Amino acid sequence: MTPKNFRPEPPTADLGSAVTAPSAAAAPAASGERSLQPAGVDLAAGLERRTLDIARPRPELARSESALAPAPSALPPAPVSRWVTALWIVVGVASLVYYLQWLLRPERVGVAPLYALLVAADLFNAFHALSFWATCARDRRRERRREPLPGEPRVDVFVPTVDEPLAIVERTLRAARAMRGARVRVVVLDDGHRPQVRALAARLGIDYLARRDRVGAKAGNLNAALAVTAADGAPFFCVFDCDHVPAPHFLERTLPELADPDVAIVQTPQVYGNAGLGPLTAAASEQQALFFGPISRGRDRFGASFCCGTNFVARRDAVVAVGGFPEDSLTEDIVLSADLAARGLRTVYVDEPLAVGLGPEDLPSYVSQQLRWATGCLELLFRRPRLWLRLGWAQRWQFLVATTYWLSGCTILVYLTLPILRLAFGWQAIGEDAAGFITHFAPYFLACVVNLGRLSEGMYTFRALALAWSTAWIHLLAALRALVARGLKFRVTPKEGRADLPLRLLAPALVWPSLLVAAALHAAGGGLTPGELNNVTFGAIGATLVATGVWIAWRQTRALACRSDVAPRTAPVPLAEIAGLSAPAGREPLARPLTPAAGGDAAGGDAAGGDAAVTSPPPGENHGLRRTISSA
Repeated sequence: MTPKNFRPEPPTADLGSAVTAPSAAAAPAASGERSLQPAGVDLAAGLERRTLDIARPRPELARSESALAPAPSALPPAPVSRWVTALWIVVGVASLVYYLQWLLRPERVGVAPLYALLVAADLFNAFHALSFWATCARDRRRERRREPLPGEPRVDVFVPTVDEPLAIVERTLRAARAMRGARVRVVVLDDGHRPQVRALAARLGIDYLARRDRVGAKAGNLNAALAVTAADGAPFFCVFDCDHVPAPHFLERTLPELADPDVAIVQTPQVYGNAGLGPLTAAASEQQALFFGPISRGRDRFGASFCCGTNFVARRDAVVAVGGFPEDSLTEDIVLSADLAARGLRTVYVDEPLAVGLGPEDLPSYVSQQLRWATGCLELLFRRPRLWLRLGWAQRWQFLVATTYWLSGCTILVYLTLPILRLAFGWQAIGEDAAGFITHFAPYFLACVVNLGRLSEGMYTFRALALAWSTAWIHLLAALRALVARGLKFRVTPKEGRADLPLRLLAPALVWPSLLVAAALHAAGGGLTPGELNNVTFGAIGATLVATGVWIAWRQTRALACRSDVAPRTAPVPLAEIAGLSAPAGREPLARPLTPAAGGDAAGGDAAGGDAAVTSPPPGENHGLRRTISSA
């Protein structure tokens, strides 16, 4: 159904004519299983509106979808007045100076350790506020290259998978094979060693790669693919996570950027097609929309874009020259971008939704995703100092903002804790009356709220903010893991939600509201002073955000439970039933057999019965990749 308040965008001819999903009746339901196929959804609509669920129908959510705020449009709304925005940024800077000149005075010191925590949190957030304003102020789309590369360039398309549902993998493989603008070879990289995936590759006429081990997780999987395909490999390669479905014109829009020899990677947005599933998925989608909207456009203007792990095309020789994907990081994408930037090679951003993927569908999936991103980025911050020294100033600044963002949850915990300590024990961070604090802090707070709304183009909602506050503890855990280098294990984000809500994930969020209520009741016993009332007010704001985040997670489980009760699982949709995803007319499916790499054996998708698998070359024969690809 069309989301309430949806503003239609002009149709895209390429999308509208190329990829259309089958109806729910395309395949009979298997007994006792719930659906994994989409329900008559046009991929064009998903790319335009961010509402496509590429995995399965949600008829049981129809009655509740209208109550959910629509996910943001994949295309930005009409530009806001730049003069008004610039004026508000000036107001924000002035109000920040006004607040800090009041705060940073000796007479403001209350309990010294608490005052130090407050000042550290405020200065950290001031740095990020100023960086956000400066980055988004450069939010102007650079002129893109449109001229196609000469001839018919060859592109290897890598689709890594481990244990994701076969229907999701199949949809991405079909779409990848149908991309125009280059001579495409699709390789599914199966770290799950599943016979079903091998058979699927044979049926679709694409290549299959299964390593002897899973060393290096996704990065190792991609390095194995680069090594095995090196002998006859294409000069360019794409990577799509197995739940991200590319549009047919993906390469037509991205390959022209690689005409510049200094460009190593072309990154495109990540769009969550299942944002309408529930409030948690919608909130996660809104967080992504802010990052892949004004923030990524602004970074691109500073020449500091970075790879985001999927939906990108890269120059093979550039990636191999820096040693391939780093296998010792949970976020191989941003570390690879830093490696490339240190050598003068750029990552550019094409601000056009060219693929639709799946966002986290429950709280455990969201926590797993955020913890992996946070730990990997903080590992880059804490444990790779030499890499930072080789970056340009703009790149160093933007990478610093991107990595230290994952410490912002620690400042949230400070803001949640200080009111509790004041109400429970009388420990006050600022030795000043309540009126003085309100007078100086309120203008800065108001300017931050207005600038967030204007610069995010309305993409970042209260719902997204509440989810971030309720999971702030993730950042503290990630920082500890990155510092001690323990627990750094790559975990694939689950592609299907569960209709339960683990208490262990809710407990950290419930601690602060509970303690605040107890502390407020304790303080109220003797009557609240203006200072205590001030702390109750600010504590209540934080507790409301956290409680709303908990409610979002709970409401998501109700939506998932409803879906589990109603929707049966069906078999994957036959290839012939998806219009537009077969090979272009007059051309074979381009499933060229892989040439065996040194020490390895290989077979393409044309192998009889799909029984042959591409295996990793032995250590030392990795074709320029400095990270060893292990074998049994």
